Amino acid sequence: MPEMSGIELHDILRIRGHHTPIIFITAFPDEKAHAQALVRGAVCFLSKPFDGDTLSRCLDVALKNSAGESD
Repeated sequence: MPEMSGIELHDILRIRGHHTPIIFITAFPDEKAHAQALVRGAVCFLSKPFDGDTLSRCLDVALKNSAGESD
């Protein structure tokens, strides 16, 4: 995204009151970004390529985290 990073977008969504579980997916893994995403509440931070089982586990966590939210 040319205007902002995924971390910045996540921050803006949170500030605006959106608490949808977020799974970050990147082709350019960076330990600093990974740590920032998780500290800010991301469900998972996946680096390409990843397998279907890993994505399924992240989706399970995201769905459990969103249960009962009306976002």
